[in-house]
Amino acid sequence: MRGGEKPGNERVKLQGANVQRRKRFKGLFAFLTFLTLQPFTLATTWAVALDDMVLIPPGKFLMGSLPKDGRVGFTVGVDELPQHTVKLKEYYIDRYEVTAKQYRKFIEATGRKPPGDPRFPEIYPWAREGGVPKEFENHPVIYVSWEDAEAYCEWAGKRLPTEAEWEKAARGTDGRIWPWGNIFDPQKANVQEYKTGGTLPVGSFPKGVSPYGVYDMAGNVAEWTADWYQAYPGSKLVRGAFGKTRVVKGGAYTLPGEPYARSASRSMAREPEKRHRSIGFRCTMDVK
Repeated sequence: MRGGEKPGNERVKLQGANVQRRKRFKGLFAFLTFLTLQPFTLATTWAVALDDMVLIPPGKFLMGSLPKDGRVGFTVGVDELPQHTVKLKEYYIDRYEVTAKQYRKFIEATGRKPPGDPRFPEIYPWAREGGVPKEFENHPVIYVSWEDAEAYCEWAGKRLPTEAEWEKAARGTDGRIWPWGNIFDPQKANVQEYKTGGTLPVGSFPKGVSPYGVYDMAGNVAEWTADWYQAYPGSKLVRGAFGKTRVVKGGAYTLPGEPYARSASRSMAREPEKRHRSIGFRCTMDVK
C-alpha cells in the first residue's frame, strides 16, 4: 500500500480489476466459442450452396471450332473461329438449368417482377395466374432477361458463368462438338428435332450429359452467360452486335440441333433486356 492511501480504496481498485479480468475472460470465451462453431456453420452453408452443383476442374480446354467441324458460315459460325486454348481456374456450375420453382422463391424474397411476355401472356401464364403453374415448376424458367438472370445468381450467392466457363462445362477438354460426342443425336437433347414443342423438366436427358455430368447443355433452353459478344482472339471479324449483345449458349426446343445445339455455337447472342420463351440460364460459383 502506498503511503497515505486508505485500505478501502485499495479494495475498491482490486474489485475493479477483478471485474475487468472477468469481462476480458468472458469476451475471450465468447470469441473461442465463435471460432469453434464457425467451421460447422460455414460448412453447413457451403453444403447448401453447393447442392446440385458440379465442380469443373482447373486447366486448359479447346474453345471455338475448327473449319473441318462443319460447313463454315452454315453449321460452323465464322464467329467460332479460330479455335483457341483457354485456361480456367476450377469453379462450380449448376448441374441443371434454374427452374421455375427456384425462380419463384427469388421473386417471393425480392419482389422482382415475374417473368413473361406481356404480348403473349398465354404462352407463359405467370402474369395471368399470379404464379408458376404446378406442371411447370421443374421446367427451366424462361422469359428472363440478362439482368433478371444476373440478379437471381447474385441473390443465390453465385454468378452467371462466363462464355468460356459455360463451354468447358458443356464439352470438356477434347474439343467435342456436342456434350456427348461428335455425332448429333436428337434423342439426347430437347431440340426442335425431338418435337416436344415446349420445355421439359430439367435433367430429362441423362444420355446427353456433358463429360462432367452437367445436364441440358445442348437443349431445353438456351442460356445467358456473363460475357459481351465479341470476336475471338486472332479474329478480324467485325459485327455491329459486338459489345452490344450478351452471349447466349446452348440449344433450345425451338431450334434445330445443328448448328444451335453445338457447344461452340454463339449464334444466339441477344440484347441484355431480351426476354424469350427459349432462353433461360444457370449459375456458377467460384471455389473458395
